[in-house]
Amino acid sequence: MDLPDSLSTLHVKAPQVELRDDLSNALETSGATVVNHATADSATISIDRAQYRREVRTVDERGKSTGYILFLDVDYSVIDSKGVTLVDKTRTTARRDYTFDETQALVAQRQEEILREELREDVSQAILRRLARVK
Repeated sequence: MDLPDSLSTLHVKAPQVELRDDLSNALETSGATVVNHATADSATISIDRAQYRREVRTVDERGKSTGYILFLDVDYSVIDSKGVTLVDKTRTTARRDYTFDETQALVAQRQEEILREELREDVSQAILRRLARVK
C-alpha cells in the first residue's frame, strides 16, 4: 500500500507495545520508515486509546455463555512533522466471533490470544488504508 511522501517517516505512539509493534511492522512493510522517537521530518501516529471488549453472542440452555464477539476499539490521530493535523481523531474497530467451551479453558484462552493478534493486525491494516488517503 503506497503512503504519501508526508508519511514516509513515522513515529508511532501507543499505550500497548503489541499494537505499536504490529502497526510499525505494517508501516515498514508498506515502505515507510518507522523511528523510535519523533524527528524533525517524521509524522506521528498517536494511538490515544486501544481497548478490547467482549460481548456475549450465544448462550446454552443453562444460560452459560458459549460464544463471544471480541472487539478492539482504537482511537488515533496523525500529525505531520510541523504539527499540522493530517488525520483528526478517528476510531477504528475490529471484531472477531468465537465459540467458547468451558471444558477447554486453556484452549479458549489461547484462542482469544490468537484473536487479539488478528484484531491488532486488522486495526493496523485499517489505519494503513486511512493513511493511504491522506493528501
